[in-house]
Amino acid sequence: MMKQMASLVSAGSAGLLLGVGCVGSSFADDAAAKTRFFSAAQLKALIVHSNGGMAADQFLKGPGSDVFIIRRDKTGETEVHMAFNDIYVVKNGHAKITVGGQVTGNRETAPNEWRGGSIRGGTDYRLAAGDVLFIPAGMPHKTFVSPKEQLTYVLVKTPK
Repeated sequence: MMKQMASLVSAGSAGLLLGVGCVGSSFADDAAAKTRFFSAAQLKALIVHSNGGMAADQFLKGPGSDVFIIRRDKTGETEVHMAFNDIYVVKNGHAKITVGGQVTGNRETAPNEWRGGSIRGGTDYRLAAGDVLFIPAGMPHKTFVSPKEQLTYVLVKTPK
């Protein structure tokens, strides 16, 4: 059995996103593969309004992946996605994310989706602009944002 691990690399920019192909806010599934482009200004406009310390917009939903732009203004909940890998492409800001370890006190919020509780153990990663973090399905993770800080990233979800 292969041990699953999170991986952090520096991409130098979030340009990797454009290779994924992007679509506009609230667009439906796009069955036919098309090249899409979103400028940095368009992505920024999607996350202007925060709700509960986070602004998020899913701007691509297609075969094989879902893509979101997210701005976190405060620490989030512990998350475990049993059916999806998460790929963080950091655009700007700073945060710490704890990945792995044991989770206690979480709850199932949807099939194969768990939220809340606390993580004991795990590995801390310091995220900054240009970094890419891969978190395999089933791996607990929690993003910590310091007061007066924020983190903006593109999140690509791929099936397990």
